[in-house]
Order: sequence, then C-alpha cells, then structure tokens
Amino acid sequence: MTTTADPTAARRAPSAAPPGIRWARLVEVELRKQVDTRAGRWLLALIVLVDIVLMALFLWAADQAPGWATMTEAASVGQLLLLPLIGVLAATSEWSQRTAVTTFVLEPRRIRVHGAKAAAGVLLALGVMVVTVAAAALATLTGGLVHGGVPSWTVHGGQLGGLALALILLVLQGLGFGLSLLSTPAAIVAYLALPTAWTVVATLVPALREPARWLDQSGPLAELMAGSLTGDGWVRLLTSTLLWVGVPLAVGLWRTARRDVA
Repeated sequence: MTTTADPTAARRAPSAAPPGIRWARLVEVELRKQVDTRAGRWLLALIVLVDIVLMALFLWAADQAPGWATMTEAASVGQLLLLPLIGVLAATSEWSQRTAVTTFVLEPRRIRVHGAKAAAGVLLALGVMVVTVAAAALATLTGGLVHGGVPSWTVHGGQLGGLALALILLVLQGLGFGLSLLSTPAAIVAYLALPTAWTVVATLVPALREPARWLDQSGPLAELMAGSLTGDGWVRLLTSTLLWVGVPLAVGLWRTARRDVA
C-alpha cells in the first residue's frame, strides 16, 4: 500500500531557531546608538571643547613649555568629568526613547544587550582617550614653539594605563546609575551628586572618616591616574569600586531584567 506524503508537512514542521545576533554586531549597533543621537554628539563635542579650552589655558598660563605628561593630564579633565555620561545615556535611552521593545525583540537576552552597551562605552572611552593623548602631543609641540625650549616627551605607562582604567570604571559607573534609575536627569544628578555628598558628609562626621577612606573613590582614582597607586591603594580602589560601580550595576541589571517593556 502506497502512502502519499503530506505536502504541507514540511511547512508545519517547526523550523530551526534563527541564529542569534553576533556579539560584534551587537556592540557595533550599541556604539552607533551612543554617537548617532543628538545628545551623544553634543556630549562628545562638549568634551572636545572642554579639553581644548583647558589645554589652551594651561599653555597661556605656563612659564615654560609644559611636558607631554602634563598636557595629557590637563586634557583628561573634560573626558573624566563628562565621558561617563555616555554610559548614562546608553542605559536610559532605550527607555526614554521607547526603543526597548525593538531592542529586546531582536535580542531577548537583556544581560547580553547591557554587556554590549558596556563594551561599546568602553571602546568609545578608549577611543576618546587616544585622541586626547594625540591632541596633548600637538599642544606640547605648540608649547615648545611658543615658550621656546625642548618640552619633556616622557609619559609613563602607568599614567596612561591608570587613565584608561579610570575611564573604564567611570563609564561603567555611569551605566550602572543609568540602569538603576532609568531616567536620564535622575541618573546624571545621582552620578554627579552622590559621591560628592558622601565625601562631604564623611569629612564633617568624624565617625565616618575611616569608612570613607575605604569607600571614597576619588582618592584611589587620583592615585591611579598618576600611576602611583600601590599597597592598600588597590584595596581601597576595589572596595570603593564595589560600592559605586558594582552596586549600581547589580541593581540596574536586576531591575531591567524584571521590568516590563511597553
């Protein structure tokens, strides 16, 4: 007895699950989101403007040609203050611009999306750092021409490595505050105000001075960028990073994993 195959059976059979989005592609998309928006472009332009103004003021006030390391330190102020806000915008833009539905439909694994946002923010921070170091070299050359003499071209690897690590930690901190609050104004205010308020309160309350030594991030970060972090400084950096980076990230990942997308 001959049986006839059902011609619709193949169509009714469940198809194989489509392959997930490649990690490199996901990071590329998140990086594009961070630089394609009006807020992202204005923030990057503001960082460039602040760095240029600071280097110009430093050259104008200097009595002699400043060295490359000095100009790099001066040019890094703008990115250290403003670049972490890229992390805030990366975390809050999905919810404020209501693109979360599209993003999480294309990639339902939210932790993976947040990881791509973090990787994109770190790549952007390191890219801005490279441009800043190159701009500092140009400013150093200009200072030698203006003031005369031969400027110092010595830059310690510890200084550059410390600056890179500080930028990475600050961008992750901004991302953590953004994921925790999911509101751009609230996250920016919290990121800028809470560490400063903690430092002020710890200074005014004697009982908090010893805990503040282990939970204040500004001191270890300053030593890290100077390339002089040694001994218990690394422990203080670790404990303060757990508070100001680890806790916001953990809260943000927990909150966004449970939040309904509308």
